[in-house]
Amino acid sequence: MKISDIIPVALGKKKADVVIKNARILNVFTGEIEETNVALYRKRIAGIGDYEEAKEVINLKGMYLIPGFIDAHLHIESSMLSPREFAKAVLSRGTTTVIADPHEIANVLGIDGIEYMIKATEGIPLNVYIGLPSAVPATKLETSGALLGPEDMVGFIDKYPRRIIALGEVMNFPGVLNLDRELITKIEILRHKYKKIDGHAPGLSGKELNAYIDAFIKSDHECTTVKEALEKVSKGMQVFIREGSAAKNFNDLIDAVNIKNHQFFSFCTDDRDPVDIINEGHIDYLVRESIKRGIDPVIAVRMATINTARYFNLRSMGAIAPGYKADMLVVDDLDKLNIKMVIKDSKIAVENGNISETFEGVHKVPNNLGKVILPKFSKNDIKVKAEGKRINVIEVHEKTLITTALKCDAKIENGFVVADPENDIAKIVVFNRHTGKGFSIGFIKGLGIKRGAIALSIGHDSHNLCASGMNDNDIETAAKEIEKMSGGIVSVLNGEILARLPLPIAGLMSNKSLYEMVEENKKLKKSLAILGSEKDIFMTLSFVQLPVIPEIRITDRGIIDVKNQKFMSIFV
Repeated sequence: MKISDIIPVALGKKKADVVIKNARILNVFTGEIEETNVALYRKRIAGIGDYEEAKEVINLKGMYLIPGFIDAHLHIESSMLSPREFAKAVLSRGTTTVIADPHEIANVLGIDGIEYMIKATEGIPLNVYIGLPSAVPATKLETSGALLGPEDMVGFIDKYPRRIIALGEVMNFPGVLNLDRELITKIEILRHKYKKIDGHAPGLSGKELNAYIDAFIKSDHECTTVKEALEKVSKGMQVFIREGSAAKNFNDLIDAVNIKNHQFFSFCTDDRDPVDIINEGHIDYLVRESIKRGIDPVIAVRMATINTARYFNLRSMGAIAPGYKADMLVVDDLDKLNIKMVIKDSKIAVENGNISETFEGVHKVPNNLGKVILPKFSKNDIKVKAEGKRINVIEVHEKTLITTALKCDAKIENGFVVADPENDIAKIVVFNRHTGKGFSIGFIKGLGIKRGAIALSIGHDSHNLCASGMNDNDIETAAKEIEKMSGGIVSVLNGEILARLPLPIAGLMSNKSLYEMVEENKKLKKSLAILGSEKDIFMTLSFVQLPVIPEIRITDRGIIDVKNQKFMSIFV
């Protein structure tokens, strides 16, 4: 669009495409509510004032108009939806822009995976910006399906300069502090292109935090305490308050926000499954919860809009003002935040929860990508011969990704260490699913299952196949079912499949529709009760392989002491 096209509309000399009448606009700049009209031209806001005539008139009859929400950091793959079905889910919840880091699919398929994500989201009614993955693989302690080096990045940024907005979360903070040459080179490439460097530094403080920030890393979504968040804000970082399906930090962080510092806080979901998006919400959920906790609605909306837009230099997003994108939400009450309408690019995209826009995009994309290859094995190959009486155990917890390293008495039968249902200790096996060479075995506490097994091809960040359960027969059955499906999630009891969810797009995403996926996901979650667990553990289990979050992990290569970035034995 030319400037010369929109100015006559703003002056009232040319008819607008759309006029929104009788709106109560939340002005994120002044914090005031303005009762006025809005003129739209093509995909932009031409002006605010006494505009009347247009090709189309939308009368809000006094309802509120607020900017479309922006998710500061997420992984589309974690929704298990294809990119276009994901877009339907979040747009219906008022999210009009996302900053997506496709490092999940990149760890499986490399550059081809990133290109798939870009093409699948081109031309759909959702603004999808990309953080070019910095960690493919995340560390050298696991086997990924691809490598993404500095040489791969240079040409790719030039190919998609508009879509690539940042370097994806720099999880390997020890690598930054130890001046890992390849990682520093990646940061240098992106910063010299004036792109943001996205952070990931759980618990980092003091001089180590200073050093991390010196690498031009100015954001973080891993804070778990008010103290940590305030230190990072005090040192110039933008803190993304996260509420995913596994990592839930909102309740622990919202009290850090006040009238003096709120502009340095944003919202993100990171990893959120489709059931939570549809039933609970997306960024809209965080805004509503903030208001319930006493945050002024204006501040809550700013954290979901203009704060994030300004951090990422999205100059025409995050506000309702002349020249800004016509991405807006209509709500009937600022406290309850019931979304009545989503306007995207000057069109009504969602009305009363019903999606009216199409999500076909401009590229035809495949429904199947990649494959799962298991090593040849049987139940006898995953037995653990007792070489001691105590074992190192990975303890997982609800609402956090942090794990605890335990030393527990081993349950030994016939000379082998076995799962211990009475003490909530299951066996866990991680298979290299990219080349089909090798696997590792450990024990895990906190899943809550008492019988059977579960398995999934989602394992952050290299996404090897993980199977965990209380007996070797069911572990074997579950793992081999994943291979048959070319990726997915499965629950098994006594050799029978209780529930299954195929994920044929890189073993991470489904090719089914949004609501089909939601129903199949619900069946999976219900099957956990049959196995004896009252927890929603699939997302929790998917993070057990991530060797950059404390304190103990397991990859296809072995059990990991995260702090020292070294392998450790099953036995104490």
